[in-house]
Amino acid sequence: MLRANLKHLRSGVQRRFASAASSLASQQALLSKYPIGLNLHGFVIENVQPIPEFSLVAVLLKHQQSGSEHLHLDSPSDINNVFSIAFKTNPPDATGVPHILEHTTLCGSYKYPVRDPFFKMTNRSLSNFMNAMTGHDFTFYPFATTNAKDFQNLMDVYLSSVFEPLLTYEDFIQEGWRLENKDIKDSKSDLEFKGVVYNEMKGQNSNSSYYFYIKYLESIYPSLNNSGGDPAKILNLEYEDLLDFHTKNYHPSNSKTFTYGSLPLINHLQSLNKYFSIFGARIKNLDVKQPLFKDITEKKTNIDVEGPLDSASGKSLEEQYKSSITWNLGDPLDSSRQYELFKWKILSSLLFDGHNAPLYQDLIENEFGDDFSANSGLDTTTALFSFTVGVNNLTVEKVEALESKIVSILKEKALPEFENPTSSYGNRVNAILHQLELNFKKHKPDFGLGLLNSIVPSWVNGLDPVQSLRIEPIIEQFKADYASNGLKVFADLLTDTILNPDTQRVQFTMKPIERFNEKLAEEEEATLKTRVEKLSDEDKEIIHKRSLNLSAKQAEEQDTEVLPTLTLSDIPTQGTYYPVVYNNDISGGKTSLQKRVVDTNGLVYAAATKDISYLPTKYYKYISLFTSCLTNLAGTSATPIHELETKIQEKTGGISFNTRIVNDPFDISKASLQFSLSGMALRSNTTNIYDLWKEILTETKFDGSDELVVSKLSTLIKNMGQNQYDNIADRGHSYAAGSSSSRLLPSKYISDIISGLSQVQFVLELNSNLEKQGKEYLIKEVLPVLKEIQDLLNDNNASKYKYRLVGDEESINENEVLIEKFDDSISTLNHNKSHTEELQNLLVSFNSNKLGLNSSAKTLIDLPFQVSYSSLAKSGASYASKDGAALQVLSQLYTFKHLHSIIREANGAYGGGLTYDGLSGLLNFYSYRDPNPLKSVKAFEDSFPYGLSANWTEKDLQEAKLRIFQSVDAPTNISSQGSTEFYDGITNEMRQERRENFLNITGQDLNDVVDKYLVGNDVNSITVIGDNANLQVSDDWEVQKLKL
Repeated sequence: MLRANLKHLRSGVQRRFASAASSLASQQALLSKYPIGLNLHGFVIENVQPIPEFSLVAVLLKHQQSGSEHLHLDSPSDINNVFSIAFKTNPPDATGVPHILEHTTLCGSYKYPVRDPFFKMTNRSLSNFMNAMTGHDFTFYPFATTNAKDFQNLMDVYLSSVFEPLLTYEDFIQEGWRLENKDIKDSKSDLEFKGVVYNEMKGQNSNSSYYFYIKYLESIYPSLNNSGGDPAKILNLEYEDLLDFHTKNYHPSNSKTFTYGSLPLINHLQSLNKYFSIFGARIKNLDVKQPLFKDITEKKTNIDVEGPLDSASGKSLEEQYKSSITWNLGDPLDSSRQYELFKWKILSSLLFDGHNAPLYQDLIENEFGDDFSANSGLDTTTALFSFTVGVNNLTVEKVEALESKIVSILKEKALPEFENPTSSYGNRVNAILHQLELNFKKHKPDFGLGLLNSIVPSWVNGLDPVQSLRIEPIIEQFKADYASNGLKVFADLLTDTILNPDTQRVQFTMKPIERFNEKLAEEEEATLKTRVEKLSDEDKEIIHKRSLNLSAKQAEEQDTEVLPTLTLSDIPTQGTYYPVVYNNDISGGKTSLQKRVVDTNGLVYAAATKDISYLPTKYYKYISLFTSCLTNLAGTSATPIHELETKIQEKTGGISFNTRIVNDPFDISKASLQFSLSGMALRSNTTNIYDLWKEILTETKFDGSDELVVSKLSTLIKNMGQNQYDNIADRGHSYAAGSSSSRLLPSKYISDIISGLSQVQFVLELNSNLEKQGKEYLIKEVLPVLKEIQDLLNDNNASKYKYRLVGDEESINENEVLIEKFDDSISTLNHNKSHTEELQNLLVSFNSNKLGLNSSAKTLIDLPFQVSYSSLAKSGASYASKDGAALQVLSQLYTFKHLHSIIREANGAYGGGLTYDGLSGLLNFYSYRDPNPLKSVKAFEDSFPYGLSANWTEKDLQEAKLRIFQSVDAPTNISSQGSTEFYDGITNEMRQERRENFLNITGQDLNDVVDKYLVGNDVNSITVIGDNANLQVSDDWEVQKLKL
């Protein structure tokens, strides 16, 4: 998997729940376990540091024989244990050899000579995370599990995979690239390029934001090369190059290993030493590649490249330039600069984030451009510490004026604020620090993985990982600095760098080109033609035989008995459930409160939800826009948006408003629509949650006569319209599934309107109308609808909120009073509107087929992507039924025993299989980044009867059930404990019954559901997203284009 890195703000690491075990005495006890100099299985302890802000002890060790470093984070209260091994892997070129090696190492090892043991371990394990990722100059292999036996099993498979992989030629051509006949049974059929990574990167390049970012990175950091691989260059990679790269880089001397959690360190070290001890030592050459700035003397460098046109934006070619200015701030690997980097993180947030940020105000809201570019913000890539401001949808004139525009904003708007001791920016700094404090207190079940992700990129390049974890001393240093110097600390940063004309900088510009993707496809065809023309008949016969041999190997039954496994006995019959209590006397018995009493480290989580099935269905498409407006428009009648935003961050851990489609757990033809509120705060600040809920719900301004409201709405709609195609390119299989299922189930029909392709179409239409009619369109057509929705949601005669609290007992007692007060205050709100059962009428119309939907339609969404996405959906059974549990098991067996080898290994798609949505009761066959989606659809249809003759063994059923329980028993956030009953009406008793259904499913149960829901159900709803210029679908397909 390619590790993407596009956002300008990297999310901070959040601290897990600090239990009593994190006391000072406990930390001292932990420290005593790890004396400096102690040798454990060939590893010597070199550094031990308490990290009190994260309630853990960091132990840094070095393997004496190989020199490999190991970091162990001892966290006694966290049972979600993490392992990773990382290698420094500078890509020698853009052939994607680090990425392809990441894939092929996981295709079998000498100890585990099974095709794709990594994939097969996913259903022999209870891990809640397993992956492998390729970064710019590193590759790492992490997993997480709560089971000690599972941890040892996975660790051994991972270490065997990286240190003794088979790396067969067949693995190379399957995962990397190959020439193959389109019909492998016909040696005379046309040849085409195939390969899992090849198609993955074609899919990545279909995302214009990714393409902009990777071309920017290639330009500003040419020595790094493209680790994921440029599809055109991947075709130049030879098998021998792969072997050489593994020999050079996958050695203990070039590795960093990591463990986290409550399991004993000594066992981890014993396992590592078993593999490390067979290798000799190598002279370590860190070889940190340097950015462009090291090779140039010019103060400013201009780099121009060509890129794709966004046909969905509604902008002309001349208005679709993307450009950015990047300032060189130095080397982030310099340990003495970590405090400076922290200050820059706060400064970057002040300049970019929110309605009071000067760069956002003047570049986006004032319509210099439509959105920040993918590379905008503060970045630390290897040895480059940089600050970038980039904007999308510019003219050539604006590109030329970009730097002076940015400098002007910083000089005329930012600097005066930083030099004003009473500036509101002071409150914003306090808000940022408050969020950091809350992050230390939040519980996250993936906390260990978060720490790993935060340290690996710098650790492989020589930065001390223990120092990287010490966040609290830096925060304390900043607080002291800020107390003495105030906002001037940021003024000094700006004047010394961005506003200093001697600071090196690069302007990177992407020029839009019509038919850019088509030209890439034409170049691929030309390359293919050139290569094919050089082939003799004998060469073509060799290729054909090679393809047949690969296909035969892919179809071979694998002996997975060599792989370690858990068994059903490792799954407890009784699930872990969290007790909740109810108060049904809120507001005199008019509503209820669910209470989850648990130690939350001083935090309180509050939520409310109400049924809004009375909302007119014509407003469903506006719901996403409405909820965004609540915290992104002009604010309320009492508080401007920039003050409201700061108040939310300064007083709470966040306030959110959402809609949820709730499926009936007993009947898939029924659904309801909920409007929900949530908030989190320190116990001392919880009053702010309810005050903000009420103010935002009742006083948000939707007044068309207010110019600021209209202007903010215009900006919001334009931002929503940005990168719609990129979103589809990233999650095309999800959009295709949403489209297919919208013709089968009413809940999915509504979901498509609110968040699927229908919503994409609506957002494009909003932007098109705004472009054609101007802001008058918003005043006359949009704002009245949003105001009507506000009035309807605040009509508490139509429906009442119910409430939920998570916190310690004292906090809940205090907040129970606050909730009652909130409920009393909004209960008086009503608008005397008549309400009808709008949703019920929709359900009746849908279920009686009165909406004119063709449930068996074959639909192509025609988009100019280099690869495609496919879906075939079928209706299943309800959550509470035994059939629903059987279908969940069936989906695992179809994926792992049948479809994976056809869709991924043979067809060359990046992913594919069968999923089952247990809540909605929806079966979905899918493929992802697929060069042959029509073949995949045919494979889906042909697979229906497969289960009747599969003769699955008890071992097969066990593996499928293990896979299911990875998610069923995965650690959860404290804030989510007990929430399924509150939101979905699914009680602990229903969850336990479903658990027992999973454990008790038999082969006969599976045959029954295959016969009933696959073979016996002739309704197949099919959607493919792809380029019809390449696919050329037949006349029985309906071809749709997203319309502007």
